[in-house]
Formats: sequence, C-alpha cells, structure tokens
Amino acid sequence: MLTIRPFQANQNDYQVMARVYSALVPDAPLIANEWQVRDKLHNPQLILYRVIGELDDVAAGYAEFVQPMWCADPYYIETLVYVHPAYQGRGLGTALWQHLQQAWQQYRPRYVLAKVHENWQTGFAFAVRHGFHEQRRVWTSRLDVTNFDPTSFQSALERVTRQRIEIHSFAALAAADSDFWHKLYEFERQVTVGVPSAFPVAIPPYEQWIKLYQPEHGAIWEGSFAAMADGQVVGLSTLETIDNETDVEVGFTAVRRDYRGRGIALALKLHTIAYAQTMGVTGIRTDNDSTNQAMWHINQRLGFHRGPVWVVLRRQEQEEVK
Repeated sequence: MLTIRPFQANQNDYQVMARVYSALVPDAPLIANEWQVRDKLHNPQLILYRVIGELDDVAAGYAEFVQPMWCADPYYIETLVYVHPAYQGRGLGTALWQHLQQAWQQYRPRYVLAKVHENWQTGFAFAVRHGFHEQRRVWTSRLDVTNFDPTSFQSALERVTRQRIEIHSFAALAAADSDFWHKLYEFERQVTVGVPSAFPVAIPPYEQWIKLYQPEHGAIWEGSFAAMADGQVVGLSTLETIDNETDVEVGFTAVRRDYRGRGIALALKLHTIAYAQTMGVTGIRTDNDSTNQAMWHINQRLGFHRGPVWVVLRRQEQEEVK
C-alpha cells in the first residue's frame, strides 16, 4: 500500500530523510542534524512544505518544496523528490511528484527549480519529461587538510599583507568592535547580488541573517575570517560544522568587487585551512558552481578534489508579470 503523509518535525522523520538521502548519495552521506539545523534557520514566513512517502508501512521516501531564504523573487520555489533505491520503480516517486504539484498550485509559482545527481539517469529523464531544463551544475569538493602543506603559499599571504589588508577571525573582530556584525551584514548586502545562483538573490533581513552566524547553528567564529581595509569588511571566508564529525564546511567566500584580483580570496581560504588543521579535522568541503570558474580555480590550486555533481534544472509554471 502506498501512503503519503505530512512530515513530522521529530527525530524519527529526520532520520527517514537521512536514511533515504544517504542511500542515494553514499559518497556524501548526511545525518539528521543537517535538516534539523536547516529547518531552524528557515524563515517561517517563507513556504516549507514536506511529506513522507510510505510503501507497505515503510517510510521509503520524502518530498518537499520551499521558498529559498536568499531568493529575491517570491515566485520561485525549489522542489525535490527522493525515494530509497530499494523501493524505486514501484510508483512512489511519481505519486510524491503529483502530490507536490497539486500542493503548490495555491502559491502560483512562476518557476520551479530541481536538483538531480548527474548519475541519476532515470531521475534526470523524469525531470526533462516534465518540462525541466538544465540551468547549471554544482558540485561538492573536498580538501584533505591532513596532507596540506602551506609552505608554497607563503607569498600569497605576504601579497595581501603588503596591501595593508588585515585578516582576522570573526571571534577577534566581534570582540574588538561591537559594530562588527552590522559591518559584515552591509558587506554581504553588497556582494550577495553577485553570488552565482539559479534564482535572483537578495540578502534576508538582519534578524534572520544573524541566525546563520550563531554557534548553535554550526557557525565557527574562530575559523571564519574577514579581510579588513580601512575598518571595513572587504572579503570573507567562513567555516561551519553541521553534519559531519570529521570535516568542516565552507559556508560563504566572497570579496568586494573593487578589491577582487588582489589575492584576498586565496589568503582567506589559507586562514580557514590553517584553523581546520589546528582543530584536528581531516577535511574541508565546499560547494562550487559551474558559472563561478574563478573560485573553482582557487580551490583546485589549493588541492580540492571534485565530488558529487548535481544538475540544477528549472521549469516555468506561470508567465512572468510584465
């Protein structure tokens, strides 16, 4: 028997999501805490709709659609349909998809985004049949920090120092300047519009944004660094820990447009790597976008290796308002 029921925000249903996802992506598994933290950070004023799919009383899949917190256009939604490999081919994925389509009609989205692993040929074909078109590709890459040797990058750090640009941890900057977080917010407000994305990007309100930098939500103040020039933030690279006991993740790396091309992003990443080594973790993971080759070249130079690749697709639901 096939059943679709509402998601319950309890440990059991978060474990269902972790089990299904990790079976589908065994090379980059996630634990339940990943979704719990994401849900805590989600703006409650934005849509988040999620259901669990069961086959013969076994929770074998889940599906959702959500308004992205960073999206400047409220008529974009992101959707996903995941079914455990052991239960595929029995109609659950189609049933979940049809359920979502019906559920989002009341919101009248103009665009629906989906992300499919490049190895999921059946899933990709399903998306294309239902009107989705590829927009870009994103992938997770990983650096083995246990074998990283910073010696050859000393000149990169010296280059930034010669420009009178100082790099300090968020922890140190926040302790020295009570206005640091507002300066950081202003910096991100300026650079966010240029972040590679499948949708138009805008920074959320300060009250929602600051939650992203709380330690209880995974932020590592001592391992996140800002480049400062004349008392202003001109670049950053952040570290966070959410779902993996041996690795940390890069949350955001960016440099103000008028300071690009000066080696700041590379220097910031070198600081995060040095901190990760002192933590005793084994690796750093980060996401890369196929339209941001400059950042990918920096990561390659540092020794990051490409991991799972995801295809980002888009489907138009309604005509744009002229």
